[in-house]
Amino acid sequence: GGGGRGGGWRGGGGWADPRAQARSEIAPVPSLLRELSHKAMLPAIVFIFSRAGCDAAAEQAAALRTPLVGGDEAGRIESIVADFKRANGALLDSLDVRRFELLQLGIASHHAGMLPLEKALAEQLFQANLLKVVFATETLAAGINMPARTTVVTTLSKRGDRGVEPLA
Repeated sequence: GGGGRGGGWRGGGGWADPRAQARSEIAPVPSLLRELSHKAMLPAIVFIFSRAGCDAAAEQAAALRTPLVGGDEAGRIESIVADFKRANGALLDSLDVRRFELLQLGIASHHAGMLPLEKALAEQLFQANLLKVVFATETLAAGINMPARTTVVTTLSKRGDRGVEPLA
């Protein structure tokens, strides 16, 4: 079977769509996180080159049956998030409530579609070793100290001004 988006595996003829092949080579997020956790390779930054992809991966990670953070860590996250909400009360209506829920699980997205305050909160929690996985676009790499044990790059090409190109 070729799968849903068209252009899947053509049997003996190879892949009709190279993107379908690339998607098939990326481990599903829950499996990836289980393996990284089992091998004590968290915290991790997973680079996904789209905002929607980061948010979708964070949702997939939330489906993981094994908790990524312990009770003490969850309590510290809750306290930092509560302080953030108190300090930024006027902005809360414009923030994504689901992102706060994911933070409690030790999971965050980090991309240009988020307010700088949201990204700063994720960075603060990651630097405190409270987040176990951040799904980020390449904008994260711009001068931020995010001490990860593991970095995962999900693809070796990215869509740019001249179409899909290999990473430089």
